[in-house]
Amino acid sequence: MKEKVVLVGVEWDVIDLIESIQFIDLIGILESTYPNECYDINYLGSDENWEELKAKHPGLKAVLPIDSPKIRARLLKYYGEEALMTLVSPESYISSRASVGFGTIVQRGVKIMARASIGNCCKINVNATVHHESFIGHFCTLAPGAQVLGRVIVGNSVYIGAGAVIKQKCRIGDGAIIGAGAVVVHDIPPHVTVVGIPAKEIQRKIPLSTPSA
Repeated sequence: MKEKVVLVGVEWDVIDLIESIQFIDLIGILESTYPNECYDINYLGSDENWEELKAKHPGLKAVLPIDSPKIRARLLKYYGEEALMTLVSPESYISSRASVGFGTIVQRGVKIMARASIGNCCKINVNATVHHESFIGHFCTLAPGAQVLGRVIVGNSVYIGAGAVIKQKCRIGDGAIIGAGAVVVHDIPPHVTVVGIPAKEIQRKIPLSTPSA
């Protein structure tokens, strides 16, 4: 029997991923307003309809495809750890010596190498790579083609842009944003935005708090 899931927000790459996994049945989408781009996917209402749907479909799971680490952290509190499904594309590679946390999405072409660790509620996009002995914290997003080289430590709620490269042994602080195509060759402090080759700071924010899972 297929496991029933709902998608919290519209993300077509994740819809395609769900439909490629034979044991999952996508019953529809939860979104705050009706998404015009829903097309052939059932619209089930907003977050407020979650409890009603769980009662109707025992064992129902939720998938959080949103790119924003901050929003994923908020949705985890609403839906709860036990409700979240971990999605792993059959076209990805995860070493038997690597680990992936709950609620994480691993897309097509992703490579997670030996002794790498991916936290909870992360989103690892198409063709991203996490090399050996690297650690990715909770609520992180790796955009398509991002490359995290060996023995890197990435904090919580970090966004690594498309095609960015994090060189070996660098440390990336909580809440940092790495711009698309950036090459990081040194440690990045928390809540800093960097861009360019080599990556340089362009913005620094003082957060109220950093989510943890």
